[in-house]
This record gives sequence, structure tokens and C-alpha cells, in this order.
Amino acid sequence: MQINASMLARTRAEEHDADVWGEFFIPPYFDRLALTTATKSAYITGKRGCGKTMLLKYFDYHTAFSKRRKDIPADAIDHIGIYWRVDTQFCSSLKHRGIEDTEWSVVFESYFGLVIATELLRAVEAIANSSFPNFNSDDLAALTLPSAADYLDDAPTGVRQLVQYLESIRRKFTTWVSNVKAMDCPVLPPGRDFILSLVGDLRAKASLATLSVFVYVDEIENLVPYQRHVLNSFLKHSQRPLIINFTSKEHPSNNDTSGPESINATHDYRLVDLDYYLELSGAAMPFFAEVFLGNLDIAAGRFDSELLDVVCSHARLAERQKPQYQREVVADMRTRFPDVTDKQIAANALQVQTLKESLYRRISKALKDRRSNLAVEDFLFEGAPAEALVTLPALLNRETLLPDNVLAELKKFSKNRKGSFESTWIHNNLFGAILELYRPFARECPLYSGFDTLCTMSNNNLRNFLILCYKTLEVAELRDQIEPPYAVDIQCRAAYDASEQLIKEIRTFGRFGEQLRVFVLRLGSIFRALQASPAMSEPEQNQFTINSGGRPLQGDELAFIAEALRHGVLVEQLETKSKSGVGQDIVDYQLNPIYAPYFQISYRRKRKLEISVEQFHMLIMGNENEYRDLARGLARQLSDTDALQLGLLLS
Repeated sequence: MQINASMLARTRAEEHDADVWGEFFIPPYFDRLALTTATKSAYITGKRGCGKTMLLKYFDYHTAFSKRRKDIPADAIDHIGIYWRVDTQFCSSLKHRGIEDTEWSVVFESYFGLVIATELLRAVEAIANSSFPNFNSDDLAALTLPSAADYLDDAPTGVRQLVQYLESIRRKFTTWVSNVKAMDCPVLPPGRDFILSLVGDLRAKASLATLSVFVYVDEIENLVPYQRHVLNSFLKHSQRPLIINFTSKEHPSNNDTSGPESINATHDYRLVDLDYYLELSGAAMPFFAEVFLGNLDIAAGRFDSELLDVVCSHARLAERQKPQYQREVVADMRTRFPDVTDKQIAANALQVQTLKESLYRRISKALKDRRSNLAVEDFLFEGAPAEALVTLPALLNRETLLPDNVLAELKKFSKNRKGSFESTWIHNNLFGAILELYRPFARECPLYSGFDTLCTMSNNNLRNFLILCYKTLEVAELRDQIEPPYAVDIQCRAAYDASEQLIKEIRTFGRFGEQLRVFVLRLGSIFRALQASPAMSEPEQNQFTINSGGRPLQGDELAFIAEALRHGVLVEQLETKSKSGVGQDIVDYQLNPIYAPYFQISYRRKRKLEISVEQFHMLIMGNENEYRDLARGLARQLSDTDALQLGLLLS
């Protein structure tokens, strides 16, 4: 199958054109959104990579009135979407420089009006050039907007001419921003009033009488506080025909307006949590499968495929919710990305001479350390199940288990599949034991393969899932194994590469970017070293809890946690409603499982590391010497060799 690999590389919505008609896959929670029929604002939240921006592009006028859209209903003008991704660098320049925030507020409101008014007029042009039945190019040419001249002298009344006029004013405005001391600010229209006046002019035409404008301000959290307050005021007073909506990676935190009021979810907006909606739908796996398979069709030029028609059509959403359909699409992905059971991985490992020799040495060392008279050969008898043998190094290193008793249990399990191996030992230790066995081969552990595993590692994040899949295709092409199913060794190498790429990307995560990256490297290295404990008494540690200390968490520490959660570096789970010693609910913080392959640790939410407030401070803000002292303390049960793992990955 010939595909355009560059199309698959576009894992960010920003890499797509403004018009995504035929490229947007209707999510399973779509009907819950009800954005086109809304009568008040929406505050849309979702972590990086959840599909938020692509959703906004779908509701934007470029897509709603796309030239590729053959049938546009007459009520489409009831929702004219305008997606505004704030130019944070430019907006950050609209502060200080000898001008008070109260004056900048007026300037910013006018700037907002200028941007949105221009986009509204472009939307009207798009409507005229689309298949919308009630407004065409002749109607556009005849349309007049007399109210513009009430705000701006000599403003033309034609749509195209007014667009050019407003663009000219915007250029003059940006020039003034760069030279606030050297020139006067150009006359600007009052933002919200100006937009509403233009909407009134448009509604005066019968075919546009129900026109309503929905502005979606993306990444609202990145605005300067006073700018946020201006837009909060607009949101609070939103109603048709002009409704202001926000999107953010986090739930609302700055609720102040320009006046004495504040905004709240009860009265002023509806909170739309996309991550929660996807989880609530219970359809993340089939949806992720559809997106990958649909993108394959697009990359291969099969734009008329049945799958694309199904996933891009709102009218066919009900078909996709049928269990039989979902089973089929998931089965397709499981065929393309096959997995191997833990037991089979263990059996395969013992067919690899280097792994078998490594297991032999570790069993031998454990017996020697326990001063046992038994020999390795006593355990490696014919018929001994591989899944039991792989766990022996950990079991034999535990002071609570006598080697003779472990051997007796092994023989019992080999004979009738009964005993401790069957009840708990394999279940609790096999996964971690396989990780340890493959640790010298860090980049290709078979545990990181299979469609279900890719979904778990992506943690309900569509972008991370697609990166894992596309990395698999890249590695498969490099190894001349282009067609599916993709071998397990290809998948696990791709998982490592994807994990490494995403860790490098962390440094771009806002003001804490580099600090977050170092934190991930430190935390992952600690988990990896703790896993190296010979007894593996606490295997699969990949989360931590701050549940002790002589003080509560301080402002800078809480801010760091908030940033880590906002960017998805950590995943938060409330452990208990009871109060801890540091004055807050006990919360588990899991290292995002997408980073697990890089550190060769478990991606499953299992065991946790308990640390104090002071230890957490050292982890996130301590220098290298302080971190290493902390790491040695956490790894005090480890041998010197295993403790060295704490510093291996700090690069």
C-alpha cells in the first residue's frame, strides 16, 4: 500500500489546514457537546493531544462552509464558528511600557473586535462561496454594512472592501504597538459593540436573519491577566447572536472580570471536559482505532473509503456505537498490532541464549547469597514452566522464602499447576521479572507491544497513541517490513523511540519546561532503579504519593504539580478522602505511562512510592548532589551496582 508518510507525521492539529472537512473524525461524545445549539458559553478543557484544537477547527467557519462540503443545511448560519488561537507573543506586548492596564484593557478589547470582525466578514465570504443554499456570490456583492461607518470614518460598506479596510487598520495598530512612544494609536472600534453592529447589519438580510457568531478563544490561560478579565466579561454577558467560548488545558482558575463580578460554571458557562467525556463514552479504543485506520486511508488517497464516510459523518455516529462494529474495528487493530502474552514472552526469552544465560547467573547469585546448597540445575529441570522460571531470581532473593520451599513449589506447579506460583507468585511478579530480564536490551522489551498496550500507554491521549502507531510504521519501513501485522520487536522499538521523542518535547512545555523534563528523568530513573531490587518486593512502581513531612506543600511546589498535571507529565488519582499529615487529600501521581518504555518500567498503574514533602522538594528543585543523596536514600536496600541505575538516564 502506497501512503503519503508526511500526512501521517501530522499529529498536531496546527499542522492541518483551517478547513478539515473530510479529515475530522466525529468523536464518540460529539452529541454531548451540543455546541451548535448552545445558548450560553462553553468552557472546553482537555489535556495536550486530546483532539481539542481539531474539534475547534471542525466548528470553525472554514470547515462548516467548506467548498468540499456538498450539502450545507439552511440552519448552518445559526452557528458561525470563529476559532481564534491567540498570538500570545503579540498579546504579551500589550502591557506596561508606560501605559496602565486600564488603558491597555480598552486597547485589547478593540484589538479583539478588529480580529473577530475581520474573521466574521471572511466567514460571510466563505458562506457565499459554499454550497449554502440561501446566500451566494451575487448576494454577497449586494450586501451592505452601513454601521461600520458609525465607528470608523470612511469605512466602506461592501464586505470585501471592509475586510481590506479593517486589515489596513490592524497593520497600523501593530505598527503602533511596536512604537507606542513614537506615534499615536490609530482610531479603533469598540470591540464587542462593533461586532454586534456588524451582526445586526448581516441579520437585516432575510437569508441571514438567524446568524449567530460563536468565538472559540484557544488557550485562554496564556493571556495576560487583564486580557483574561476582559474576555471573562465578554463571556459573562454572552448570548445569541454573539457567544464567547474558551478552551484551555486546565479547568478555570482565573474567574475575575473587568468589573466587580466574576464568572462561574453555574450561571455563565457550561464546562466541557473532553478527557472526561471520552472516558465516560467507554469508546476510546474503537475511536483511536478509527482515527488511525481513517488516517491510513487519507494518506493512501482513499478519500471515498467506507470507513472515512462512517467516521466523518455525524449522521452515522449511531452505527459506530453498535458493539459489533466496535468489535470489528478493534479486531482489525489487534491484527495489525499483535501482542504476546506474558507467559509466551517468558517462553520466548528462554529460547534466546543471552537471556537464558542471564537468568542462570541471577539464579546462581541468589542461591549463593542465601547460602543454599541447591544448584541452578535443580530448578532448571525439564518441564519447568518458563513463566515460573523467570520469576525465580526475585523469589530466591526474598528472606521470607526458603530456596528449598521455592523449589518444592516449582515442582508442584510443574506437575499440576497448583500452589503459590499459580495463586500469587506469577501474577504478582511475572511482568516485573520480564522487565528485569530484558533490561540489558532496553530498547526492545516485548511487553510494550500490542494494540491494547498502545492504548494503555497513551493514557486516553489520541496524539500519543498516533505517535506510537506512526513510529511503528517508521521502524517497519526501515526494516523492510512495511505490511502489517507489525512484528513485536518492531512495535517495542517504536515505543522506545516515541517515548524518547516525547520526553525531549517536555522542554517546550511552558515556563517549567526544562524543569519538568529533568523531573521526569529523575523520577523515571528512580523507578527503574527501585525495580532493580533483587527481591522485587515492590515491582512495577511508577507512581508516588506525598503523604508525610514537617510542613504542607508550598506555593512553588503546588505550581509545579499544577504544570505537570496540565501538560500531562503526571496523571492524578485521588487515593482517599481522608486528610494526610500535610493537610490535604492523599493523591497518587503516576508518571505518564507514555514515558515507561524509555525507562523500561511498567506502564500499568500498580504500586507507589511514598515520599515526604521535603523529598519531593529535592526531587523537583534540588541540585544534582541533593538529588543523588535523595536517590541513594530511596534506594538504600539496593546493591551498589543497582543503585548506580539512579544516574544512568540523567542526560
